[in-house]
Amino acid sequence: MTRSADEASTRNRPGLAMALVVALFLASSAVGACSAQDGSRTGGDTHRPSGTTPTSPAASAASTDAGTPAPTGSVKPSSTAAGGRLTLAELAQHPCRAINDGDARKSKLWIFVDGRQPNWDAKSCQWGARGGLVTFTPYTSTDQTKAEKFKHLTRKNISGHRALLGSSTDHGRETYVLFVSVGRKQSFRLMVLPWGEDVPGPDAPTLATKFAKAILSHLR
Repeated sequence: MTRSADEASTRNRPGLAMALVVALFLASSAVGACSAQDGSRTGGDTHRPSGTTPTSPAASAASTDAGTPAPTGSVKPSSTAAGGRLTLAELAQHPCRAINDGDARKSKLWIFVDGRQPNWDAKSCQWGARGGLVTFTPYTSTDQTKAEKFKHLTRKNISGHRALLGSSTDHGRETYVLFVSVGRKQSFRLMVLPWGEDVPGPDAPTLATKFAKAILSHLR
């Protein structure tokens, strides 16, 4: 049986699948090194990536986008505790619980690769979403929005919380960082590495803000 051109294009989406495959590979290498550093400056060149183990196999990214189950070894976001809220200290132990199943629906995060902890930081979690690769890192004893080295970043207010937004460029690839204060000497960081210009999705600052609002909505 033959399929129409439209049907074949819709199901295979070669351009999008290939873009995601390449993006995941590049993102895994860049974000691993970027997240190991705290420095970030708008338009700066502070992150110097070194090779790291890819976050998700490229083939898994393509199959997930095609509608097949998430890759083996990924951490399926679980429902939060009774009342739907967790402390930042609890998220430091289980960072992938920062985003749950409901977040993807309510906030329209369009997560297609389930959260998983990268091998370079057990207290971080990464998700593949429309718009970019998102990495969450909690700081249980430091409010990074008050750090002198980040005072040059753009000030934001997200759901009543003080936040700082900035970006850095390395080898032509721009990474965005968002710090959000969640209390006295506590904060979390979201880093977004965009997939690329030809891949659909929100821009990186918008994606980071959406994730931040979702995390704050059930943080206690």
